[in-house]
Amino acid sequence: MSFAPGVRTPALIRGAALVVASLLGATVILAPPAAAAATVPDAPVITSVVGGAASGQLSVKYNAPFTDGGSPVVAYDVSLDGGVVWFPCSGDLASGVCPLLNLVNGRPYSVVLRARNALGPGLVSIPMTGTPSLPSGADPDKPATLPKPNVRVSATFNAASNSLGVDGATTRLGVGALPKLHFSRDIPDKAAVERHLVVTSTADATGVTRAVRGSWGWMDDRNVIFRPYKYWPGASVITITSNLGRVVMGKSGGTTVVGAKSLKTNYVFRTARSLVAKVDGSTHQMRVFVNGVKVKTFPISLGQKDWETRNGVKVVSTQKEPKHTYTSVALNLDPTVEKPYELKDIPWNTRLTPTGEFMHSAPWALGRLGRWNGSHGCTNMR
Repeated sequence: MSFAPGVRTPALIRGAALVVASLLGATVILAPPAAAAATVPDAPVITSVVGGAASGQLSVKYNAPFTDGGSPVVAYDVSLDGGVVWFPCSGDLASGVCPLLNLVNGRPYSVVLRARNALGPGLVSIPMTGTPSLPSGADPDKPATLPKPNVRVSATFNAASNSLGVDGATTRLGVGALPKLHFSRDIPDKAAVERHLVVTSTADATGVTRAVRGSWGWMDDRNVIFRPYKYWPGASVITITSNLGRVVMGKSGGTTVVGAKSLKTNYVFRTARSLVAKVDGSTHQMRVFVNGVKVKTFPISLGQKDWETRNGVKVVSTQKEPKHTYTSVALNLDPTVEKPYELKDIPWNTRLTPTGEFMHSAPWALGRLGRWNGSHGCTNMR
């Protein structure tokens, strides 16, 4: 707006309307700038996640958001799954602490917070991880005074125990990997061991840590393998948190077996993208899924009558073989019952079981692929 020469304008007073008389006698009222509309709060900043005062607790300490959005913060919410499920913090707003109760000792938890004002929940904080534990002296498997005589037991870890010929510490593994702990002595009380092992996964994409459902299976008194309920999450960091240091693992004769200090540690490996092949004997097809999405369908042929291919989940047990020779002798076939055979240097072979079940190309069987079963138990493909 411009003003005619000779017209005097009153001084602008902050917060008040400005009245200007124009040469034409009209009155113009200029209102002060409107106040910014309120919005949701900024993200709070988590400063630490540490064990609480009792078993199964974490104390999440945080700083308030840089701005409350123009409306006072009335509450804080916490999530342990990256923001899928939220529940209110029970701590006092002024304390800057969000206590978490009823957690599993030894399991890492990835924590995020958000503030709420009258307009709703605000931005989500950067995650931070903490692990609850039993207070000193509260674990019945770790008495303050260890029984005597006692002997210490240690362990070695193999993330790729299914003989893949790779080092799980440096190579990403498939979602069917079978991590194994091998103890230096026989373990009398296997339940005590399992109580102090926690398995979690942390997704590469989100950084969210979740518990992995599954179970430990003892191959013998020294070797135990963990198998997830279905498969490992793809593209993730798998952590086996061991709190076995000083754990009493039973008695061998008159000697108590005790976990060495070195057993208080984390065993870690990484998974690659998820690749799962589903074989259907009724349709004679194999569907291949990458990260849950079907990418290819192959015609296949399975075991013939009396040589039916076994059902179930099978894990690739060794490195793939560019060539493999199949013989009736390897299967202990009776030459008076089964015609002897030798299939030499067959390409593209992947072993599925230690007893000799493979997934392999079968150029001699193209006529039955996708139509009927005729192998000795292997999955035949093009």
